[in-house]
Amino acid sequence: MTWHHAYNGIPAIREPCDGNGPNLSLYKDDVPSGHDHLAAGRLSGELAVKIVAASPTIPGQQTADGRVVVASRSGDPEGARTWEDATIPVTTLKGVLSSAYEAVTASRMRVLGPHDHVLTHRRTTQESAVLYPVLLMPAERGAGLRARVMLGKNKTPRNAREWTKPAYVCTAVLPDSLTSAAAIFSAEGKWLYSGAHNSKKRDKREEGSDKVAAARLEELRRVTPHLKRVSFSAEAEKFYNSKRFIVTDICGESFCGTRDDPIETLPRTNGIVVRLTPPGAGPLIDTKYNEFIFFDVNPRPTYLTVSEKVLSGLVEVVHSYIENIRALKRREDRRKAAGLPQTGPDSDTRASDAPNTWLVDTIINGDKAPGLGADRDAIRTRLVELAGSDPGLPLFASIDNGKITGLTPSQVGRRTGVQALPPAQLAAAVGVAPARTRGQASAADRMWGFVADEKEEDADRAAAVRGRITIRPVIPAAPPTGQQGWLRLPNGDAKGWILPTLASPKPSTGAPYLRTKTGAALDEALTRAQTFQPDQVLIRKVYPTHRALLPARNDGLPHATRLSGEKGPGDTAVGSYLAPGAVFRTTIAFEGLTAEELAVLVWLLTPRRLVPRSGGRRKASRSAVGYHRLGFGKPLGLGAVKIRATDVVVRDGAGLANGYQDLTGCLGCPPPKNDRDTPEQRLGKILSRLPQDFTQRLSVRAFVRAAYGWGGDVGYPAASQRAGGDELSPIITWFKNREEDRVKHRIDPDKYRLKRQYDFPPLAEP
Repeated sequence: MTWHHAYNGIPAIREPCDGNGPNLSLYKDDVPSGHDHLAAGRLSGELAVKIVAASPTIPGQQTADGRVVVASRSGDPEGARTWEDATIPVTTLKGVLSSAYEAVTASRMRVLGPHDHVLTHRRTTQESAVLYPVLLMPAERGAGLRARVMLGKNKTPRNAREWTKPAYVCTAVLPDSLTSAAAIFSAEGKWLYSGAHNSKKRDKREEGSDKVAAARLEELRRVTPHLKRVSFSAEAEKFYNSKRFIVTDICGESFCGTRDDPIETLPRTNGIVVRLTPPGAGPLIDTKYNEFIFFDVNPRPTYLTVSEKVLSGLVEVVHSYIENIRALKRREDRRKAAGLPQTGPDSDTRASDAPNTWLVDTIINGDKAPGLGADRDAIRTRLVELAGSDPGLPLFASIDNGKITGLTPSQVGRRTGVQALPPAQLAAAVGVAPARTRGQASAADRMWGFVADEKEEDADRAAAVRGRITIRPVIPAAPPTGQQGWLRLPNGDAKGWILPTLASPKPSTGAPYLRTKTGAALDEALTRAQTFQPDQVLIRKVYPTHRALLPARNDGLPHATRLSGEKGPGDTAVGSYLAPGAVFRTTIAFEGLTAEELAVLVWLLTPRRLVPRSGGRRKASRSAVGYHRLGFGKPLGLGAVKIRATDVVVRDGAGLANGYQDLTGCLGCPPPKNDRDTPEQRLGKILSRLPQDFTQRLSVRAFVRAAYGWGGDVGYPAASQRAGGDELSPIITWFKNREEDRVKHRIDPDKYRLKRQYDFPPLAEP
C-alpha cells in the first residue's frame, strides 16, 4: 500500500474480559449510580487541560451565509474576529472526548442513525448476466406473491442444481438506440444501418440512412409499448460466454436483427414487451441502448414463491431510488433559493427530474401513485397493486438453488444483498446498539450520559442519564510576546477559502465499514453483495492523523482555494481557522467516577500514550505523540489537536464530605493540604489504575493507530487525479473499479486475480 485511506474503523465489538471486580465492571453494562449522593470510594475533582492545534483547525460555527468560522466567545454571529475572542465550543470538545472514550472502552454506540433497514448498492454489469426476467403476480392460492420465471429459449431446470447461469440470455433484445449493437432494417427487410457503441464501428447504407434508421426505431417504439403482448421472431449472436437473441420482426414486420450472420434463429413466438424507460423519456443512462421482450418457449410456465424478505428487499431498492430523488430535489431547492440554476454549469450530477425506470416513475407519477413522498408502506402497497394487474409486474430476479433471493426493477441498478442485515441489527447482535434502558448503560453511557430512543416498559418517558463530566469554557492562551495570536482571517477582499467537496458517508460500499467478529478486516475477495452479513460487525469510523501535515511551517489551509465571490450552496466555505500552534486551556470537572473510569479519561488526555508500540518498544522517539481530531475537514488532515491533562485535583467521596463539613469544599475541589506531588506524579498515580491489559485490547490499539496516524499519502483513493470525460469523480471510479475487480475474481478466480491496490487494511490486527 502506498496510501492510507482517509477514514478507517475501530471494530465495534464487545471484547471478552477476564476476571472479576473493577476490570469487569468497567466494560459490562450496568445501571448508573444516582446523583443524589457520592459513594465514599468514588472520585471527584478537576483536570486542567491544554489544547494545542497541530494542523489547521476549524472548530466551527456557521454564519448566516453558510461559511464555517472559528467560534466566538462573545457570540459574534460572524465568528471570532480577534484571537482573544476565539474558542473551541464545549460541545465540540465533549463530542471528541466522549467518542474516544466510547471507542477505547468498547461501549455501546451512543449515536447510530436510522439504520434499521437493509442498505442497497449498485450491481455490476458482470453480475447482471445471471439474472432471470420474471413477472411478479399474486400467489395462486391464499395471500402472498409468486413470480413467473420467463426462461426465454432455456429449458426449465429440473432441480435446484440446474438454476445456474443460463445458456441463453433469457430476454430478447429490442434495440432502442442507434448505438445499440444491432442492425436496423426497412419494413421490406432491407438493411439500413448497423449500430455500435463505438462511433467508428457504425455503418450505414448511404448518406441519410441513419435518419431513416432512427425513424424505424421510433416506429418500433410505437408498435411495442410497455407490457404489450406481441408475436415476434429473433436471431441469435454470441454474447460473452453465452448467446442472446435480437428481435427481427414484430407481427411479421421487419425492424432489426444481428449485425453479422446469426448463429441461430428463433421461430415465431409470443412475448411481453418490457420497457424500463418511461414513454417519452430520454435515456436512463448513457450506456443503456436496448429494451426487452420477456418470453418463455417452454410448454409449462415456471412459478417460484416470493418470500416476504425478498419483497421487503424490493421495497428497499425502490425506496432508495426515491430517497435519492428527494435528496437531489432538496439540493436544487437550496440552489434556487440562492438564485442559482438547478445544477452548476460544469456539473455532471444527476437532476431530480432526470428519467427514472418505469417502476420508479409509475410510483412517483402514475395514476393514484403515492408520489415523491412515498414511504415504505406506500411503496409496498403500490407494488402489490401492480403485481395484481395483467400480465404482472416485470422485474429481474436473482435465483439460487431454485429460490428467488432478490428482485430489482432493472438489470444494472440497485439491489440488496441476499443475506444482508440492517446495520442496526448487526449492532444489536454484538451488544453495541444504543442503550434503550438504564440497565443497558455501558461505560461511555454512564460517564457521558445518554437519552434512549424509546421508553422503558411501564415508564412514562425514555430512559435518560445525566453525565458525570462537565467541561468549562475553552479559553485562548496568551500568545508569545510580539505575536498577534493564531486566528487566521482572509486577506483583502477575499471572503475565505473553499475546501474540496467531500461526499457524505456511503456505508453501502460495504468493506470499509465492516470487520469480522474477531475484528479482522473482511476477506478482500468479498463483493458488496457479500457484506452486512450475520458474521460481520460494524466499525466506529475514525480519521487517521495526516502526519505529513504536522511538521509544515506554513500555516496556510491545505487543499483550499481562495473564495472571492459568493459561495455556492454545495461549497464548503471556510471564513476563518486556527493556525498550527494555537493554544487553549480549559478545565474538565468529574464527579463520582471509579478509579478505572478516571484512569481511562486521563489516558486519553496523555498524548505520549497515543503512540503505537511494537515488540514492547515505541516505534518513534519519546517525543512522539498522538492526536485527537476536531472540527471540520478531518478527512483532509485538518483538526489534529494535542489534548493534554496538565494537572489534576481529585478527592474521594469521604474527602468531599469532610470538605462540606468544614466549608473548605464549598467553592470547588481544592487539593489536599498535605499533597506535595508534582502534577506529573499526580497524573501518574491515576494512570496506574488503568484496567489490566487495557493497552493490549484491540479497540485501544486501533484507536492509538488512528491517533498517531501515518506519514506519506493519507487520503481518499485517486483524490489527486483529475476527472476525465464523463467521469463524475476519480474517487467514485476507484470504488467502482474495485467492486468490478472483486466480482470478476468471484466469477472466475483462476482468470482474474485480485488487484492488491484495492485492499483496505485495518487499523490493527486482532
